[in-house]
Amino acid sequence: MFMPLSEDTKQTRRIQISGGSTYTISLPKKWVDELGIKNGDNMTVIKNSNKSMTLFSGLENEKIQKKAVFTIIQKDSPEAIRRKIVALYLNGYKTIQVVSKGVKISPENSRLIKELVRKSMIGTEIIESDSESITIQILTRLPELTFEVALKRMYLMTANMHRYAIEALKKFDTEYAQEVVSMDDEVDRFSLYMMRTLINAIQNSSMLYDVGLQNPADCLNYRTVISRIERIADHAALIAKRIKFLSVPIEPKLLMEIESLSKDAIICFESAIESLIKKDHILAEKVALKITQVVEKENETLSILKETKNSTIIKFILEDIRRTAEYSSDLIEIVVNETIRDIITEK
Repeated sequence: MFMPLSEDTKQTRRIQISGGSTYTISLPKKWVDELGIKNGDNMTVIKNSNKSMTLFSGLENEKIQKKAVFTIIQKDSPEAIRRKIVALYLNGYKTIQVVSKGVKISPENSRLIKELVRKSMIGTEIIESDSESITIQILTRLPELTFEVALKRMYLMTANMHRYAIEALKKFDTEYAQEVVSMDDEVDRFSLYMMRTLINAIQNSSMLYDVGLQNPADCLNYRTVISRIERIADHAALIAKRIKFLSVPIEPKLLMEIESLSKDAIICFESAIESLIKKDHILAEKVALKITQVVEKENETLSILKETKNSTIIKFILEDIRRTAEYSSDLIEIVVNETIRDIITEK
């Protein structure tokens, strides 16, 4: 149940004109004192796209995240340790120290932490390590990339993963397929980095604009976008992984159908991203229609499988391709949500 707002969180103040081009508004003394703001401090004011303003201390940008220290115990599973480190990374800490007081960190947990840093966390290094402590330093500044640039890199890697997986399928090349699978780690690294950026942007209005976003609601939408791109990358990796289970190469005619379906799914994905970046609702609706056609085309391809060798594996591959298109439809919904006010008349 939501609690009603009190004077400690909401007050109404009258705005007054001061000079020819400036307006002033008084601030509650109690709030100013609680926030540690002093006479003469700089304040930053941001005009939001939703016709509101955000006011915060000029020291906000200079605030340094404290060092996070957590202790692991013998009963902690590797997955529990991984979750804690990822959570601290996402919450913007610059230094993360893992300690195991009184006992040595097990070789298994030590390998887990080092592998996690190497594979999943952009701009992160282990700066100190001994038998009872591992210190992780996040060297990348936030924001290092604008969100649009990071998004483009992530989606391009994902689209290429899908193309390379189909190429490996055509060549019946398991070594090439394994290279595609390893690309998923890079997509995951970008995913965590971008999630970290979004979480920090929600907490810091100045950073929101630095990364190229306009309001906190964008963070919610783009969290969904990142999740869907990551899932599309997972399905590309699954296509590559399934190749080793094929007993013989797929017959040429069926392979052509699979390749054609794959190209259509990738067009849907790339066009959905384009409509998102451009906020183009007309393109978004065209992509939505194309996605429907991909689903229908998959059903037609399934109908010709019959008793084909490797039919079960091929069905899974077709499903992976279809899911790529279907996840793109989630991106389309975000475009429509963001642009709906542009296509209606309010009365």
